[in-house]
Amino acid sequence: MTKEDFRKILNLEEFIDIIKVETEDEKTKCIHIKSSRKKARCPKCNNFSKKIHDYLKPSKITYLKNSEEETYLIVYKRRFECKYCKKTFTEDLGISSPKSKISHKTKQLILKLCMDRDRTLTAIAKETNTSVSVVRKTFLEATNNYPDNIETVPEVISFDETSTYTQEGLYSFVLNDPIHKITLDILPTRKKDYLIDYFLKVKNRKSVKVVICDLYRPYYEVVKICFPKAIFVADPFHYIKYVTKGLDDVRIRLVHKYEDNKRSKEYIMFKNRTNKSLLLKSFNETKAELKIKQERQEKYDKGLIKQKPYDKFNDYWYGTIKIKKNNQFVEIYRIDRLQEVLNMNSELLEAYNLKEEFLRITTHVKYKDAKRQLKEWVKQCYDSKIPEMVEATNTINNWINEIVNSFKDERYSNGFTEANNNTITKIVDRAYGYKNFKFFRLRTLVILHKSYSGGSRKNIENGQKHKNQFF
Repeated sequence: MTKEDFRKILNLEEFIDIIKVETEDEKTKCIHIKSSRKKARCPKCNNFSKKIHDYLKPSKITYLKNSEEETYLIVYKRRFECKYCKKTFTEDLGISSPKSKISHKTKQLILKLCMDRDRTLTAIAKETNTSVSVVRKTFLEATNNYPDNIETVPEVISFDETSTYTQEGLYSFVLNDPIHKITLDILPTRKKDYLIDYFLKVKNRKSVKVVICDLYRPYYEVVKICFPKAIFVADPFHYIKYVTKGLDDVRIRLVHKYEDNKRSKEYIMFKNRTNKSLLLKSFNETKAELKIKQERQEKYDKGLIKQKPYDKFNDYWYGTIKIKKNNQFVEIYRIDRLQEVLNMNSELLEAYNLKEEFLRITTHVKYKDAKRQLKEWVKQCYDSKIPEMVEATNTINNWINEIVNSFKDERYSNGFTEANNNTITKIVDRAYGYKNFKFFRLRTLVILHKSYSGGSRKNIENGQKHKNQFF
């Protein structure tokens, strides 16, 4: 391979001459380079100088890996003397920063890889032929100007907690803009006093109109104190979870009832995981699913599309599952299996119908009728006298006004926040936890924003995602 080939592979500037290429071993190459320029620009007076003062000892710079080979640049630099201001200075080849042993391209690769949630610092260090401390230092230098907190927030915000197990505590607090799908900040704790102190510093907190979060009482108190003009919207995911958990608790109680005879049909049917998923699965099609199906059916009827519309509801419930019967595997419809389980216990059937009625209300009922129908559902649950459903109903009844707020035309939810929490959990799991919350916060925000700038609060308010300054 010629020197010109090495120049193209390494993407070196034209003024850089390759003196020689040494192979230390099968996986290491050292490329000796120098500048072909006859003059250099003085950093003090900005004039060019041709007078060479002396030559520096060659420096070894870590460069990008070429295939699986570790590549180092042995850089020969000269010191010039400016004839105008008499300053002596070292020529800049644009390979690395002064006194740095890591090339600019290696640092850029490090920063790019740090945006990948699936890569740990150890993996990045191995991939870039550096050390964990170098990767960490490079990352912190790039995020040096990242804002420590936010000054303004949009009109609609959502927040939730996620498990992080840092030195500050078990849970971290995540603040989001659910409309424009931007994570605004991550705080070390969800404690009420800390959140109040934090949000009281937000300049436009009185302009916030909607806050979406789960049914956690301290959050409600924080909203009332810090966002006096905002309405509190209960997240549908969380209040539906209370009802489905009530149904599952009924199933678990029945499992315990028959656990003395684990070979009985009741125990096997109530214990079965597939049956559990069928019980918790919604039997109602959502408005969105119905609308998509109708639109696709119309296009199919007009001949605009060739593929027959996918019927998510019927294809699932009238799809088959394999079960073992008389030492043989047979196929039955999911809907038949569900009916068989429900017919085995009247209390389970009643709890299931209550769950389905609640899902119907949350899916199809409009805002003006929501409170009335929810109260009717609450009465039905109390009349059923099923302990697990009554317990779930107590929570629904206590938060009924906040739940009704989620029925407004916008249909606010914490879906984006829950998806973000999944990403954050994966970041924590990949690294086996973070002791330093500050570093965890920076790494997570960089991954979520795909940016090292932190973004301006003006851009966040306008819903514009951050632009990357590096790539």
